[in-house]
Amino acid sequence: MATVDQTMMKIQRILTGSLGLKIMLDGERIRISFTDSSTQLILTVREWGQDAEGEPRSLVLISAPILLDVTPTPEVFEWVARHGGARFFGHVEVIEATEGKVHLIFSHTLLGDYLDQPELESTMWGILQVADEWDDELQPRFGGQKYRDI
Repeated sequence: MATVDQTMMKIQRILTGSLGLKIMLDGERIRISFTDSSTQLILTVREWGQDAEGEPRSLVLISAPILLDVTPTPEVFEWVARHGGARFFGHVEVIEATEGKVHLIFSHTLLGDYLDQPELESTMWGILQVADEWDDELQPRFGGQKYRDI
């Protein structure tokens, strides 16, 4: 099993070593930006209690902003309810932003204890690709800003 710190170190080794990515540590988060994408990846490690033997467990939340500062309308919530979980990895979350606005975030959670490079890499690229596609599709319908435009 793995503590939050152990999982965070494992992720950093994978990202900067094998994958050769430039990462930015932001408190308990790892941020990765790409020049050819309108969004970014955010990896957050969280404690997830203990197993039956009392060993710590951890979760890894991988997310990417789709649109920021969207006016919440019935149409936005209907789209999230009907289509927000339609991909292999992840689901869309609606997160309160500033007063009267929400953010649409695409995310997926992995077990940190058994995390390996192929699983992390596949999930990251899946999340990034979907968020990058959906921001182009949804911005004309719902407004808001893409991550790269803030």
